[in-house]
Amino acid sequence: MKSISTTITLLLLVLFTVSTSIAQIDANSLLGLPAAATTDINAINTATIQEGALVFDSSLKKIFKFNGTEWKELLTSPSVFPKTGNYTLIEEDNGNILTFDSATDVVLTIPAGFVIGYNVSIYQIGNGKVTISGAAGVTIKNRLLRFKTAGLDAGAGIVCTANNTFHVTGDLKRN
Repeated sequence: MKSISTTITLLLLVLFTVSTSIAQIDANSLLGLPAAATTDINAINTATIQEGALVFDSSLKKIFKFNGTEWKELLTSPSVFPKTGNYTLIEEDNGNILTFDSATDVVLTIPAGFVIGYNVSIYQIGNGKVTISGAAGVTIKNRLLRFKTAGLDAGAGIVCTANNTFHVTGDLKRN
């Protein structure tokens, strides 16, 4: 009986030691980014910045990446952009939410050339339904061949899953 309690005690001691050692992070092994105020970042000569450079904006408390032309916020929260008529997606819509408030039906066109992983959410907040259409060379897929929002307050997600191929899912109906 004594050996069982000793074994359990040793096992608990080992588990405690392992769990506390795993939870500790050495502060010297963390990756630090250069930090600067927004005005200092904007004052950097862009001709000297390497594309892909990262900086922490200490004024905004956000991380920015240089895309070769300008600093773009990394890890942005989605924004909501209202639309009232026909609309063609643009690169900047990636990761955002579009609301369509129209009394009549509208068409959302997906052009070719977006990166795989491009995604956008759409919502019909007016009476006009939103038909999702692909430009030349774009394939849009849905298991039930539904490409139009089903009615007021319907939502849909659009994701680029391969080159110029988009999957659409959500509260949709056939045309």
